[in-house]
Amino acid sequence: MFVALLLTLLIGYGIGFAVAKLIFKQNVIASAIAALGVSFSAGPFFGPAVLGKIYGAEKSGVAISLISLVLNVVIIPLTTTVIKIELQRKTTQHISVGKLVGNSVFQAIFKTPYVWAPLLGIILVFLDFKIPVVASASLNLIGETTTGVAVFVAGMTIANNKFQINSVTLILTILKNVGLPILFLGVAFLLRIVPGSMFFNQGLLLAALPTGPMMVLLATRYKEFQKEASSILVLSTIGMLITVTGLILILHI
Repeated sequence: MFVALLLTLLIGYGIGFAVAKLIFKQNVIASAIAALGVSFSAGPFFGPAVLGKIYGAEKSGVAISLISLVLNVVIIPLTTTVIKIELQRKTTQHISVGKLVGNSVFQAIFKTPYVWAPLLGIILVFLDFKIPVVASASLNLIGETTTGVAVFVAGMTIANNKFQINSVTLILTILKNVGLPILFLGVAFLLRIVPGSMFFNQGLLLAALPTGPMMVLLATRYKEFQKEASSILVLSTIGMLITVTGLILILHI
């Protein structure tokens, strides 16, 4: 499932970037944020509520962990790297491509807390690193609030931006809610994942979940694509009621 989710989200990212850049003539930063919106699955946010109710916390936990891994290790760092490269290119003259990319990757990963913090957590989990109980309890308390805080910040951003329904927001929302699940079907077919199996169904549902607040947070930080990002988040979340419900009925789960 990891490879299927990884390929699906990477291809979805490329499609989202191409559509925003070539069709809607957005700049590189806005296109990167749009691509994040198309490829981002809110599995860490809605996964426990959707998959957990169907398969139980234990069986759904693996799928949710895998989608979180792909997002935090690949998709979000990729987006921040693309943005940093473009910012470096605009502000720095006469610099080699290698140095430009190297500086951008360093800033995107090591100077961006929402990138390196999840990566550090994943590494510590794989190393089976034990931290003191006091520190663990404090981190758990912080972790339990992160989803709510992210949604709150995204909601405040949406409230400050005029809701838009236009060709940009509609097409990118359709790419996310409909295109990404279709893309997963194609990847699953190529990887010969058995249709109807638990991994197949969970991956398909994760792909059909709406985009997450990360695109809104990045849009706010870099002052690009703000109104569109807020609108796509709203449309994608509302659209989930149709796509996810439809998939549950089709899959008979």
